[in-house]
Amino acid sequence: MRILNEEETTLIKLATQEGIIEIQNRLRIDFKVKPADLTVHQSHRLSQIEDLLYTLFCEVVEDHGVLQSEYEQ
Repeated sequence: MRILNEEETTLIKLATQEGIIEIQNRLRIDFKVKPADLTVHQSHRLSQIEDLLYTLFCEVVEDHGVLQSEYEQ
């Protein structure tokens, strides 16, 4: 496993945020629920998902050493 550099960390944060936005869009489109409609508990769970996605992406990049992103273009 290797340590991520600052650029990789930034790209992972962008990818994680994009994933959260996609989840929020699905909630809005599929279930007619806006993020503002979520309870405190539900917002906390969504935050946990964001943390989990970030950790997962970091582990994948550390283990495989490759990070390709549309953000680099």
